[in-house]
Amino acid sequence: MAAGVHIEGRVINGTTNKPVPNATVLLLSPRPQVGMQLLSKVASDASGHFAISQGDLESGMFYLLQVNAGDVPYHFPVKLDADGNATVEATVYDSTKSDSALRVSLMRLLVQANGDKAQVQQEYEVNNTSSPARTYNDAAGTFRFRLPPEVTKPSIAVTGLMNMQIPETPTPGKSRGEFVLHYPFKPGKTQVIVRYDAHYSAAGIEVAGQVPYPVDAAELYVMPANLNVKSSLFEAAGKDDQNDIQKYTAENLRRNAPLQASLSGEAVLNAQPGNQQAGEGQVKVVPNSINNLGVPLFACFLLVLLWALGIRASKDWAKAKSLSAPVRHQFEAKVEELLNSIADLDELFQAGKIEKQKYWKERLELKAKVMAILKKGPASLLESYATRRVSH
Repeated sequence: MAAGVHIEGRVINGTTNKPVPNATVLLLSPRPQVGMQLLSKVASDASGHFAISQGDLESGMFYLLQVNAGDVPYHFPVKLDADGNATVEATVYDSTKSDSALRVSLMRLLVQANGDKAQVQQEYEVNNTSSPARTYNDAAGTFRFRLPPEVTKPSIAVTGLMNMQIPETPTPGKSRGEFVLHYPFKPGKTQVIVRYDAHYSAAGIEVAGQVPYPVDAAELYVMPANLNVKSSLFEAAGKDDQNDIQKYTAENLRRNAPLQASLSGEAVLNAQPGNQQAGEGQVKVVPNSINNLGVPLFACFLLVLLWALGIRASKDWAKAKSLSAPVRHQFEAKVEELLNSIADLDELFQAGKIEKQKYWKERLELKAKVMAILKKGPASLLESYATRRVSH
């Protein structure tokens, strides 16, 4: 226990760059099976300053501050030091109902067909570039998207604090196949992930969608790669033979542009990711057991991401060759140890042997350490750890 825990900071309006007086600041603790537990409630003073003193908090646990600005809640992680103290600058924003500053910088559409089933995942990287910075929030809905009419229950998640996926429940739109998401888009990038299952036959499947904002770049990944793809929008952009994935791309799509592709052919996966040794330019998979996708589609998803990383990393191949073996082994040993720790932590969480908030805290810290090491190392080190095999 940390005696005399003290948390202080200021609430700043990021739109006006001025302090926010009389803001209500809530100290929360995520609790398994319960949700957010309110621990303390204070108000900021005329200068936006707030202070919370409490003696019954554990310094090693994960806590959140919540500050509401209008109808939008803003959350900030609280990390207590060894003495039980923490300083947090809480930045909130004015809200707007105008979506003119929103665009999708990258949209990914992943389709994996196997037998008579198809799994589809759509990812939208929504960028709010408003200036001055404002949060886009509209009671009528902030993100409308269209799916094939037979899809009735898609799974939706939004990346929230520290890139954690937060499940969201969309509401049906005015027409069949339309869904509306009520989520405030804060300044910067927010990722929206849509997943659904569909029936697949040799006659094919229609993959369709519609995005309410302009799209800078769109990518379609199809697995297995032997499927026939017809689209007036997407063009073939490369094939990963090792992992049986075909890539298609499109650029500079207008607002509300239809995203359409027809897939046909026998859907038999010829090669499962990770079953063969990858050659230069090929990638496999880094494990992550907490993803809600099944192993096959999740493997495809990671292959896509790491394929892209591998392509970028290959530009530094010559530089990577000059790294001495002992130094490289030292980097690899550190990364290997951290990845094993993440895998062990995932197993403990799935077995119910570790509390949710402790699990998230430790996993995020381990992930940050892995990324820090990979960024310090050569590009080839990133490539080599993109070839780790998925654990079934």
